Amino acid sequence: MATITDIAEKAGVSISTVSRVLNHDKNLSVTEETKRRIFETAEELNYTKYKQKKKKKTDQKTKQKSVAIIQWRIGEQELDDIYYMSIRIGAERKAQELGYSLMKFSDLDNSLSKVDGVLCIGKFDKITIDMILSKNDNVVFIGTNFPLNNFDTVNSDFSQAAELALHHLLELGHKKISFIGAEESNNLYGYRTYRTPVTNAYLDIMKQISYYDDKYFFVETNTYLSVETGAELTKKALAKWGKDLPTAILAGNDAMAIGIMNVLTANNIKIPEDISVIGINDLAFSQYTNPPLSTIRIFTEEMGEIGMETLNQRITSPRIDRRIILTTELIDRDSTAKPRE
Repeated sequence: MATITDIAEKAGVSISTVSRVLNHDKNLSVTEETKRRIFETAEELNYTKYKQKKKKKTDQKTKQKSVAIIQWRIGEQELDDIYYMSIRIGAERKAQELGYSLMKFSDLDNSLSKVDGVLCIGKFDKITIDMILSKNDNVVFIGTNFPLNNFDTVNSDFSQAAELALHHLLELGHKKISFIGAEESNNLYGYRTYRTPVTNAYLDIMKQISYYDDKYFFVETNTYLSVETGAELTKKALAKWGKDLPTAILAGNDAMAIGIMNVLTANNIKIPEDISVIGINDLAFSQYTNPPLSTIRIFTEEMGEIGMETLNQRITSPRIDRRIILTTELIDRDSTAKPRE
């Protein structure tokens, strides 16, 4: 496991700056470039699968193939929740290994027809999907959950992730379990929301075992699963709960969990003694929070890697469309514990 010192040395910043950036300290004033360098360094140092791999040598006489990457979230948006950054890093490394040159797009462009394939990272709606497919026959989507239609998809099983998180809390003895999440837009050109698999799994499981309580369910619509959203919803939740606090909180993702933990700490609510917190994703910064965040590991870099491998297969040998779903894993750290008697 990479340490904060390792990250600081490679990123060329102080240990304190790394710690504050990874913990999303809103009082820290650093540039977007510095934040990006720290987050990317943390993800790369925690993803060691490629360390022993050699780059694939390309035949200099053969024209190098190219792929375009379309990102759903770019710039500062990508830094709000580095889930998509982590996927991108895995995809870029695999593209280099396979000998592809990379082009990046934040929107649709006619030059998509000039590349050999297109990798789309994020949540895209049917209109956007059809527009991209009209420009290139070789397309793979990572993170888009629409019926197959002439393209491949790579996703993680977020329903399973929510089940693992809830079962962990239930096994610890929690009954008053809150959910703080968000319903994102999935359209590059407007806002259209949908209920996430994590939200659905929470509602289904908690209602099935008769533990569901409406006052512990907080979901914001038309927004991102970000640190800021987690913090704002937690402030609203604390005002509503008063002294009737839940004993545990399932966050929509790790970024929201950071916002939740920051607000709880600011209100002198101890984690996990008073309230346990668990996230979803296990991004690099999760192990550096205070306390270290219990979470469900989503194999993000592998999603990017498999997405690029699948795109390579589609480019080199036409075949039937595939839907690939990766499983998840519980990472038990210090932010969850048995509830007080």
